Amino acid sequence: MDPSTALLRSRRVARASVLTALLLLSSTAPVRAVAAPGDETPSGPRLVLGDTSVEVGDTAGFAIEGMTGAWDEVDVSSPALTGNLRLRPEGKGASHSADPHMPESLVRVRSGIPPGSYEVTATSHGRSVAAAQLKVVAQGPARIRRFALLPKEEKARAGEKVQVVLADDHAAPDEKAVTVTSRAFGGSRTVKEASPDSPDNPGCKCDDGATVYAAWIDVPKDTPSGTYDVTVVSHHGRKKTTKRLSVTGDDDSATWVPWACAGGGGAVVLAGGAWFVVSRRRRRAEADAV
Repeated sequence: MDPSTALLRSRRVARASVLTALLLLSSTAPVRAVAAPGDETPSGPRLVLGDTSVEVGDTAGFAIEGMTGAWDEVDVSSPALTGNLRLRPEGKGASHSADPHMPESLVRVRSGIPPGSYEVTATSHGRSVAAAQLKVVAQGPARIRRFALLPKEEKARAGEKVQVVLADDHAAPDEKAVTVTSRAFGGSRTVKEASPDSPDNPGCKCDDGATVYAAWIDVPKDTPSGTYDVTVVSHHGRKKTTKRLSVTGDDDSATWVPWACAGGGGAVVLAGGAWFVVSRRRRRAEADAV
């Protein structure tokens, strides 16, 4: 065989080998791109947290992702939570539940537990499918935006009602009511959180975004004139906010004397046709003169 023929044959053999290798590769599973270190997505179900850390007593959000096959529910549980959270597919055939910030994905963290890392597990019909660690941190300090005594700022008459309003930009997440104490009110009273459409909510635009506690409280009629401390205790006793309330006694309040009755299409005027409004002081002076 001459050299040129041998060279041609060797080239044909090499080309056939390459084609064979390509056919073998095409018959196997598709080639997957290799992710860069740190970018790998774990296979199988994953429990996703809405926030990296949650305050004691606040709400935590969870979602399940990567579910395979037919599934209908996943229960999320942890010693840090007040109860189990049940997650369901976001839609028919979905491999994930709703976003962890959606209302149906939220569950409250227990009050009074120490800050730390708590294990959270996800199970489906008794079978563990995923787990994660929830970081629980201490409640932050209160940020009181407004403390007001309405409708007359820091002034009231005995027998009137005073609206106590406390707006906190960082209220304790599990605190639905605070306590207000004052001798002007005869002791302690409960002031509940007021929703935006509550009749107790003063509706001040400056309170937007704050948690508002509001209530109308009676100043007893027999409260002596004077200046009184009004103290609101919030954040489970850790925060005290105080204002001074000036109370005027009711000695000057007017007493109306019945003077007429209506009937027969007209008014029958009593006491010689005179209308009398007699104050307590005047009556006392007349009694002393007798």
